[in-house]
Parts: sequence; C-alpha cells; structure tokens
Amino acid sequence: MAQEVEQPTNLKLQTSNFKPRYAGTSVDAGVMFMPHYGSAYYVAPKLRFQATPRLFVNTGISVVQYSLLPSQMKYEGSPRTATSTYIFAEGAYLLNERWSVNGSVMKNINPAPMRRTTPYSVPTEAMHFGVDYKITPNVTVGARIGYSNGGRSNMHSPFYPY
Repeated sequence: MAQEVEQPTNLKLQTSNFKPRYAGTSVDAGVMFMPHYGSAYYVAPKLRFQATPRLFVNTGISVVQYSLLPSQMKYEGSPRTATSTYIFAEGAYLLNERWSVNGSVMKNINPAPMRRTTPYSVPTEAMHFGVDYKITPNVTVGARIGYSNGGRSNMHSPFYPY
C-alpha cells in the first residue's frame, strides 16, 4: 500500500495573492589576516526583499579598510591604510521548486590606491551569472560564470607563493 508523501511547504511556490514573505535589512562584517601583507576588515549593510513570488533581491554597500604591514609598503608602493567603497545588487529567480537562476553586479565607487600586485587589489567592477539545483531542502549544487574589470589578485593562482 503506497502512502502519499507530503512535500515541505517551503518548496512550493505561492503565486496567487502575492504578499512579500520578507523585507528587511542586515549588516555583514568580517576581517581577514594575510601573512606577509597585513589585514582588512569590512562592514556591509544591505536591504533584502522579495519583489515577486519568484524574485528575491539584495542591494547594499560595502566599506573595506585595508592595512598593509610596514615591510610591504616599500615593495608595493601602497599606502599603509586605505578604504574602498563598493555598491552591489544581487538577485535570484525561482524557475520552479528545484531550479533557480541568480546573478550579481558590483561597482567600486571609491577604489583604494593599492597596486595590482597586492592581494587587496580587487576588481573595480564585476558581475556573475549562475544556476542552482536543489537536490533536497538542505543540499544544493550550482554553477557560476563571472566577469571582472580593474584590479586583479593573483592570490587564487597555484603559482602564488603565500
């Protein structure tokens, strides 16, 4: 005798009589320490909202403070401390209960005067596009493709010595 399995309500898309499920703000913050270079910390307030039953949007600003070790200033030609300010927007669109597409854009509106050889030399603008597939409510796989313009860090290169 087969039993009917009820799907979790969080996987079902509600499209009639739309009322936003959430709208709110949040603040992300973080710190990074890099041997041989220095440190950086950031704060990023953002606004989150559900625009339609299937479209979710985040937008905000991120302020990053960089601090180089004194030994790096002579090699890098960068100031001891610097600040960058980024604006960003990101969104996700649910195609069905399992598939979604997502993307983001970022623009550095106040680039720090770091040389391109430091790990902190980040893009001045960037974007990405991706897809996600929800296998179970707690397991998702996805793929992304991105583009950036401006500063570039070779920190993710296998030839980077640190």
